[in-house]
Amino acid sequence: MAQCDFYIERKHRRCGMTCRAGTARCVIHAETTDKRVPCPLDPNHSVWENSLHKHLRKCNKLKQRHLNDGEEFFEEDINTSDADSSLNHSSLNYEESTQDVLDSIALVEQICQDFPEISIEQKTNEYMETHRMLQLPSNKKHALQQSSLIQHMVDSDMLGPHRVFIEFGCGRAELSRYVNQVEILRGECEEASLPKFLLIDRGTNRMKFDKKFGDDSLELANITSGRSRVRRYRIDIKDLKLAALLEEERTHVTISKHLCGAATDLTLRCLHKSGLQRFGGICIAMCCRHCCDPGEYINGEYIRALLSEHHSQLSYHRFFKSLMKMCSWATCGRRQGMQDEDVGDHFTGLTVSKREELGRMARRILDEGRIKWVKDRGFDARLVKYVEQDISLENVAMLVMPKFIE
Repeated sequence: MAQCDFYIERKHRRCGMTCRAGTARCVIHAETTDKRVPCPLDPNHSVWENSLHKHLRKCNKLKQRHLNDGEEFFEEDINTSDADSSLNHSSLNYEESTQDVLDSIALVEQICQDFPEISIEQKTNEYMETHRMLQLPSNKKHALQQSSLIQHMVDSDMLGPHRVFIEFGCGRAELSRYVNQVEILRGECEEASLPKFLLIDRGTNRMKFDKKFGDDSLELANITSGRSRVRRYRIDIKDLKLAALLEEERTHVTISKHLCGAATDLTLRCLHKSGLQRFGGICIAMCCRHCCDPGEYINGEYIRALLSEHHSQLSYHRFFKSLMKMCSWATCGRRQGMQDEDVGDHFTGLTVSKREELGRMARRILDEGRIKWVKDRGFDARLVKYVEQDISLENVAMLVMPKFIE
């Protein structure tokens, strides 16, 4: 089958779809009097208007929406905020949002003056260093991050017998796989007390590591129960009724590597609502604060208190949107070949390095609000830079532990 010859101006390339024999274009770009319309269930794909009703009965998105109907762990929107939903839908024009960002820069700098420096604590796990690293011929950035996160868990006593590790936004479950390997090789667990894993992700993932849990267990310790200790749930965190999946006799540890945007806030709310009794800790490497949601953010009162303390005229919503915009500068603002002192045509007139610094400050404000929310509920919590910035620009993790009273 030939490739569609339609040229997409915005992407500077031809359409990647194939076309039927004897035609030059795919069904989307074919010149016809029939009309294609966005699917109401998922506007990311389109259908012929005259076939819409038929399509809606078999659309994969419809099946996905009802995938967990009737399951005891599913309750729609159980972990969403009770905040006014209008926060999520009010919009500003370009001039207003740009001015808000300019007005927020000095405020962000003032707020961050009161924060102590986050130390870089890049740790190495012995197993990861002597086994995993040797298997990688070149790019070791992900392995270095996993090694540091796992060693932080070890040093915080999150690993041990009779654990359930809950990996939110697990993707392929690579982090959980190596936690399982480390637990086996530490030799502290009998087979019956080896960890179990709950893998939570709303998406479909190719090349999952689920089968590898069994392969690794058999190879490392001749244990045949590896695969049976893993359960994967395809569900949005906002709909996860976690209490239905907990085991009374086991200690539960929450982990994630690069949990995106509002998913961190949904996860904290999910854990809080679960009524978790045997809590072993949280280790979440956060990312994508520019994808946060002012309505779902876990500690809106913290942001409002900062605005009041600094006598700002900005509303919570407008300041939060400005923080989101600035957060993107920490990871997305440096084009290839740009130097620290380059300004380009950026509306702020600030150098690349200054914008990156402000982006990290904006991220810190959102992270501090999360940490405060956790501490207010009686836990020990701190932020840590778990790797150097040249390994990952998203290098800040949240570590939470039960508070033990001496």
